[in-house]
Amino acid sequence: MSDSRAPVLFALALFFFLASGIAHLVGGSNPYTPPGSEGYVFHQPLVFGQREFIEVQRGPTSTGWRWRQEAINLDMRAATYTEQMQIFSLDNLEVTFEVHARIRLRPGSVREVIERYSGTDWFATNVRRPYVTATREAVRTHDAFAIKDASVNIGETILARLREEYADKPFEFLSLSIGNIEYPSSVTERVVANLAAEQRRQRREVERQIAEANAAIREVRARGEAEAQQIEQETLTPLFVQHEAADLYRAMADETEDEDGVARARVVIVMPTRADRAGVPRIFQGGAQ
Repeated sequence: MSDSRAPVLFALALFFFLASGIAHLVGGSNPYTPPGSEGYVFHQPLVFGQREFIEVQRGPTSTGWRWRQEAINLDMRAATYTEQMQIFSLDNLEVTFEVHARIRLRPGSVREVIERYSGTDWFATNVRRPYVTATREAVRTHDAFAIKDASVNIGETILARLREEYADKPFEFLSLSIGNIEYPSSVTERVVANLAAEQRRQRREVERQIAEANAAIREVRARGEAEAQQIEQETLTPLFVQHEAADLYRAMADETEDEDGVARARVVIVMPTRADRAGVPRIFQGGAQ
């Protein structure tokens, strides 16, 4: 009996195998969504008509065997989107740099992204141009060699602008940074030349300031000497003249003895004194009774 049923069982197995293969070829499927992704599951018409949304599935999972159903999977995890940029800075120097943005799709937004924002091309179609424009406009408001020092602030400015712009859209900007800033060799050489010229200018300025300081010192000294001489002439000189004249007149008023042996001066000098100027001396001949 078992021998008589074997051909039947084989035929049934072959039938189901062929039927599964034919069903797969004409539209049977088991759409799979990997981890970290969301799948947009839809029904695909056999010949005519538009696809019809069925459901969203979050990976890792699959729909099971379905008739003419497919899934478009979008990775919902954050990814870094890097753009190479070349701009002219505020001081009209060419600058090359990279901008890196961490962006992700908001959880549960796969249907919106597929139906309104070009599906898997959402970044290129909806985000890249505003992202690049915001970066260019923020960076070119700085001088070339100030970009490195201001890169953190520039990144925060761009991030704030993009977050505001995409607040009601399914794209979330997590962080943004600028790096790998480079300048052409001609720009570097020009900057070096400018720095050397500035150093020479500063050296000349220091030399000028030193010369002015020395001149001021000489002027102060000369003014001090002149004032000292004026003080000497106005105050010390009359007293000194009186002192010297007194010595001279003292010598002239030499005492002698008369016949009685009494000392008498040959000349009597009266020397008036004043603090502000020398007095006029009065001279009297001695010896008269």
